[in-house]
Amino acid sequence: MSFICEWEDGHYGTYGFRFQDVLLNSVANIWVIGRDVKKPDECYDWHGLQRKDVGTYVFQYTLAGSGRLDINGESYSLEAGEAFIVEIPSDHRYYFPSDSKGWEFIFITLVGKEVAACWRYMMEQSGPILKVPPDSKLIQLLLKIYQDTMDQKITDAYCASSKAYEFIMECYRFIKNIEKVTKGFSQEITKAISFIQTHYHEPIALDDIATVSGFSRYYFIKQFQHQLNLTPMQYLTKIRIQKAAELLRVTNSPVTEVATQVGFANANYFNKVFRKAVGVSAGTFRDSKGVVEIDHLIIE
Repeated sequence: MSFICEWEDGHYGTYGFRFQDVLLNSVANIWVIGRDVKKPDECYDWHGLQRKDVGTYVFQYTLAGSGRLDINGESYSLEAGEAFIVEIPSDHRYYFPSDSKGWEFIFITLVGKEVAACWRYMMEQSGPILKVPPDSKLIQLLLKIYQDTMDQKITDAYCASSKAYEFIMECYRFIKNIEKVTKGFSQEITKAISFIQTHYHEPIALDDIATVSGFSRYYFIKQFQHQLNLTPMQYLTKIRIQKAAELLRVTNSPVTEVATQVGFANANYFNKVFRKAVGVSAGTFRDSKGVVEIDHLIIE
């Protein structure tokens, strides 16, 4: 196996995996995973019949901004909360259009016969475009696989194959329940959720989130609470605490460091919020063998 980091800049990067074991690749494996952001005047243009990789399958999800996909004689705008799937080689083109103000996305390219079967099934059921809520299990899994790759936790072909198979199983689950999981959020609120999900570790404020949605501050708060039964800041805190709980379970990082990694500038305040949300201190939670699922938070 060889692992290639094509480039990395902060939270963005493209990572390639290359495996010598053909048997493993014949089932399901990761070929490339990455996260990128494109700004006006930057070039990003992929033609499905002009690529060197053959027998690969792309899942790309828009986190913010917009891109475009041309396929089967149709042209689709790729907005926040939308994913596309394509097979390589095939007659398609996805690119950063000249009228877009920016495009942030995360993608995974897989190989293997089980991946091929999954992509055929998704195409038959939903076509090349999928509307996927940013807080869905599918997108959370994709973000987790990317984070694990950045943290060098995917160390061999067996681990990568397991992650790839887990991802396609989640794709099947999503397609089976697609009507249930996609009926909830408006495009504006989807943009806000996606922004929170991907920038929770930064010092973002309510005005930042409202601006992403395109709504005024007052109307945004009203719509967000109507669709999620939480205020935007309650939702941000919920995500931060969930991410902190995950870090406390899987790392040995000091609590103060965990607090910083999930966007809390003050460790004492983090401990106060964590205890109120979970019921125990961060240190007690780490020592506990139980797993606490957080569905609702009450914030002062």
